[in-house]
Amino acid sequence: MSSVAAAASRPTNFRYERGLHWPAPDLWLDPELRKPLAFVSHGHSDHCRPHRQAVATPATAVFYRQRTRRRDVIELPFGQPHQFGQYELELFPAGHILGSAQAQVRGPDGQTVVYTGDFRLKHGPAVEPCEVRRCDVLVMECTYGQPHYRFPAVEAVADELHDCVSRCLESGRTPLVLAYALGKGQEALALLTNAGFEVLVQEQIYTVAQQYERLGVPLGDYALLSPETVQDIRNKVILAPPHRRRSDPLVGRLKRVQSFFLSGWAADPAARYRFGADYLLPLSDHADCTDLLSYVEQAQPRVVYTVHGDGTFAGILRSQGIPAYHLPDNAYQPGLFDEPVASTSA
Repeated sequence: MSSVAAAASRPTNFRYERGLHWPAPDLWLDPELRKPLAFVSHGHSDHCRPHRQAVATPATAVFYRQRTRRRDVIELPFGQPHQFGQYELELFPAGHILGSAQAQVRGPDGQTVVYTGDFRLKHGPAVEPCEVRRCDVLVMECTYGQPHYRFPAVEAVADELHDCVSRCLESGRTPLVLAYALGKGQEALALLTNAGFEVLVQEQIYTVAQQYERLGVPLGDYALLSPETVQDIRNKVILAPPHRRRSDPLVGRLKRVQSFFLSGWAADPAARYRFGADYLLPLSDHADCTDLLSYVEQAQPRVVYTVHGDGTFAGILRSQGIPAYHLPDNAYQPGLFDEPVASTSA
């Protein structure tokens, strides 16, 4: 057996079945299906399942309860360990959206497993800065794990957004900035108000923005896009979720608009046509390939498992001599990781 395979084949005491699972305390991390006890890394809908009992940061608990109507949540602030049987769970910031958390699980043998969930190393407004911790086993999210995904600093995207919006206003058109309702929308709002723009905010983003402010995150001066405020949109920016561009009657009735979609997919040449926007700006709340490499370098795990993406990043790590294996989204691993879970793709 090679040294890489030997290092990876040591037991890690958890299994992967559309989520990480420690059988002894029956604790799940970000499972795709409803479970008796589950850590919820952040408030996006694809991570919020109506578990019997959830574990989340106080901010994530707000969004989780709103989405699922479930009330039984163990609110676990960053840096406060909580014991589940013989295993200790501690949460620390992921830098993805407000309240997003990574999970560190320490077993009775002292071995640490870190699960990143969705994370971003680049620091943006309206979110806690991401932390990196050294660990024995790293399970990391790799949506943008291919080498061509290299995002500019948030400040650079903010400057580009400022220039685009300014030119749009100077031309007599209305800038329509498209960003997802939770997380990206509030980040875009902070960037726009910090730049001095007057912003009218579609109801979904507005509602979440109000929650952000109640949680202690100021987002500047802005107003709700309403039947009254839409009467005068001269020199104003409209901020809305992409799916509301046509379904929201107030957004859909806008004339002479120029649309700007904020997404990491802007790194794909054909993305503008796929998303139907005039411009795409590469503002992502995920780590790009460079940040993924930096994270591994800082964490110094003895083995890495990747989730999401297509397995390319695990192959990149193996080419550098780092034990790394991709866990496909539909993978079912019936037992503990006593042997490495090898990907068929390099």
